[in-house]
Amino acid sequence: MLFRQLQYIVALSQEGHFGRAAERCHVSQPSLSSAVKQLEYALGVRIVMRGRRFLGFTPEGERVVEWAKRVTAQRDAMMVELSKMRNNLEGRIRIGAMPNSSPVLPLLSKALIERYPGIDVDIKFLGMEEMRLQLNNFALDVGLTYMDDESLSDLNSLPFYVERLSLLVPEDSEWAELDEITWENAAELPLCLLDKSMHERRIIDEAFAKAERTPAAVVTTSDSILNSMFHVMYAGLVTIVPSHFAHFPGRFPGTKAVRLVEPKIERGVGLVWSPTEPTMPMATIIVNIAKALRTDGGMEKRLAGPLDSELKVVMPNHHNADEKLRAL
Repeated sequence: MLFRQLQYIVALSQEGHFGRAAERCHVSQPSLSSAVKQLEYALGVRIVMRGRRFLGFTPEGERVVEWAKRVTAQRDAMMVELSKMRNNLEGRIRIGAMPNSSPVLPLLSKALIERYPGIDVDIKFLGMEEMRLQLNNFALDVGLTYMDDESLSDLNSLPFYVERLSLLVPEDSEWAELDEITWENAAELPLCLLDKSMHERRIIDEAFAKAERTPAAVVTTSDSILNSMFHVMYAGLVTIVPSHFAHFPGRFPGTKAVRLVEPKIERGVGLVWSPTEPTMPMATIIVNIAKALRTDGGMEKRLAGPLDSELKVVMPNHHNADEKLRAL
């Protein structure tokens, strides 16, 4: 069995097409197909269901795919560790993130690149289910997401910051005279909100429900918080954003953030990564970077804003990674 055969299997599982998998692996389609057949012969099982095109994997093939992903991920981790030992760390850090963390990600990227100039940072914006799937399949090194989701409870985690919500309003509107507003009153304003299918929208709807209100959005956007903010800037609407979006002076001219109260919504955000042993080197690297940012005051300085430093760093109170983090 050759390592490249396992790489071909992983590529085929990701592309679902022999031609695209071959292109991804920089080989011809006949070469990839022949290598897969050789692997089937070596293992004594049929891996791929074939017809005139790729039809999927057999049950045995699905297991081979899972092991191939593990083996290739461990090989990549070995190469990263060896490059680190040579004081020439190279490779790619793969981060899955929720859209609400957009203003925080540059802080992580900057610290990573400054410390390890030989690495690439690959960021994908994903929902929680897809993030969990890719972490388990070793397609991601870490995720940055809400900490209170039960589906992530079996992953290692490190709290990073607390997200609170603000109402973003045009600064020339009557609402800009306020320092805070209740969710009950905010429900009566001309809102631009994310689509109901988005996890972030569900958080907002739950807050309105606690205030016994069901707002009717004037405009609904499919997946972009920035699009909602542009509607505040240019259409005179209001929207609800994480406070740290509004804490960057000059980024969204003509707007003002107003604190949302009654209820006060807080969500812990942190890093999550696979609990497999040994911990993947890239996950170790970014977790250490995040720990340093929390302890040296970098998060407070970057995320503090006009709303009484609405975001505060979560101090070490993480639940299932204490022992592992001490060993990183």
